[in-house]
Amino acid sequence: MNVNKRCSYYMRINRFILTSIILSYVAGYADSSTFVGADGLFSAHVTGNFVIFAYDIVTNQIASSWIKLIAFPVFILAVFISTLIIDQVNDDKRAVNRFFILEGFLMITAGLISWLYRYENTDSILKDLISMLVVFAMGLQNACGRFFAKEVLAPTTVMTGNVTQFIIDLTAYLKNKNPEKQNLKLKLVNAVYVILPFLTGCICGAFITKAVGLGSVVFIGLLMLLIALYPNLLKARPSILIAH
Repeated sequence: MNVNKRCSYYMRINRFILTSIILSYVAGYADSSTFVGADGLFSAHVTGNFVIFAYDIVTNQIASSWIKLIAFPVFILAVFISTLIIDQVNDDKRAVNRFFILEGFLMITAGLISWLYRYENTDSILKDLISMLVVFAMGLQNACGRFFAKEVLAPTTVMTGNVTQFIIDLTAYLKNKNPEKQNLKLKLVNAVYVILPFLTGCICGAFITKAVGLGSVVFIGLLMLLIALYPNLLKARPSILIAH
């Protein structure tokens, strides 16, 4: 591989890394924000709400359990609308940009509503509306990850599969001594770029939401709008982060 081709390769990968880091961080932040601020609701890992729903039933917390089930059709609606958006946009980059803008707008709307009504009854329907806006936003990100899988290093909203693949690759790397080991090293490094930001987002989302409430999702909404409206922030540069 000559110098120009090598540089072009690493520049493309660098853009994928930056996008993956941001989306993983946003998903982790959103998931822990709704879990802390909306009575144990998962917004990114939405099927986890089935477990929480079952727990609420056996612990006689029926009144607060139904929102866990409502999150599922809201998530489905988000994926349905995502498909319609993609059908109308032929350019992949424009479609991804629209997803980022819509996701950011929903997060900011949810955060502002939470902030404006922070002194109101926290058990009102308004709290459920706020959390459903975040669920819808995460539904968009889940769908975007499926339709445009080549834009990210790995799925950014649910880490179970990523961690499983990381351990498989790590095991193969430790016992492998042939040239394939270099490719495994690259896969391991790329996995860290997705898993670690998700964990960081979870921690930040939990602490900030505990301090200021669900209004904290404004921060990740602004982050999504920032990368959508100013794509040069993700402008490719020769990467020093890639395993050589």
